[in-house]
Amino acid sequence: MSAVVRTTCPYCGVGCGVLASVQLDGAAKISGDPEHPANRGALCSKGSALGETIGLAGRLLQPRLHGREVEWDQAIQAVATGFKRVIAQHGPDAV
Repeated sequence: MSAVVRTTCPYCGVGCGVLASVQLDGAAKISGDPEHPANRGALCSKGSALGETIGLAGRLLQPRLHGREVEWDQAIQAVATGFKRVIAQHGPDAV
């Protein structure tokens, strides 16, 4: 049996208590923490699906620009250039 870790759901500002553990097959088991005062063991649909969202499968792990992988420096420069353009056109409150 794996260790159970008390944590907090990241999806909204309520901060529901979550019990999380990794199963033998690598899957995460998520349940509401019955001792947590915010949710007393209940989880909404997003919190209940938390175990399905924490793996790396299907996640974007490298920056992409115009559909192709690029180096981090190039991606950061593209974002900075975009911010500068928006600020120049619309002012600093636009970002």
